[in-house]
Amino acid sequence: MELHDLWFVLIAVLWTGYFFLEGFDFGIGILTRALARDEKERRVLINTIGPVWDGNEVWLLTAGGATFAAFPEWYATLFSGFYLPLLLILVCLIVRGVAFEYRAKRDGERWKRNWETAIFWTSLLPAFLWGVAFANIVRGVPIDADKEFTGGVLDLLNPYALLGGVVTLTLFTFHGALFAALKTLGDIRERARRAAGVLGLVTAAVAVLFLGWTQVLTGSGTSAVAVAVAVAALLGALAANRA
Repeated sequence: MELHDLWFVLIAVLWTGYFFLEGFDFGIGILTRALARDEKERRVLINTIGPVWDGNEVWLLTAGGATFAAFPEWYATLFSGFYLPLLLILVCLIVRGVAFEYRAKRDGERWKRNWETAIFWTSLLPAFLWGVAFANIVRGVPIDADKEFTGGVLDLLNPYALLGGVVTLTLFTFHGALFAALKTLGDIRERARRAAGVLGLVTAAVAVLFLGWTQVLTGSGTSAVAVAVAVAALLGALAANRA
């Protein structure tokens, strides 16, 4: 294995670790609207990720730094071509962190409701946009001889990329529901388990569709393996949730 291959594997591990750990953070933020019935239950959900959400984002910093260090031209093309989507993700992550901290600074219902709304949207948008971004990387984007992106923002919003966004959105929400079922008790736990059952089936369906489309685009045998692994993992999670 050559050095660039080793770096590619390392970067893949870092990005996978980020999405695995930050995924349930995003899912919990999204589910504050669906699972919680009152302010107390929303606080319970938010508290489940309170000790870990900021630490999980260290994976993003490390993955971004490793990408820049190992593949600077890839990094430059990615962050210039995907400038607006990535800027929106960055703004969402900043506002989301502020919302977690400021929500409990005052007791007013309107104050908390506003910050909870911010948590919801700044969890939903990155969960969707990360999928759009990485689906475009898999599909390929137009670049010129200088390795500069030659398309526009609308070129990034193609059907394949939008489906990729739906996959990550449903997957992260499913992951959040499983995490909530593990970390809570009582009625909210039962609602989380029921939500996980539904979300797992939806996620499996869109994931199979997306990976099948990927197989058609790339013609690679690894896509078929990825389909089998993804479906097996989702079915295993569903079985564990019902146990």
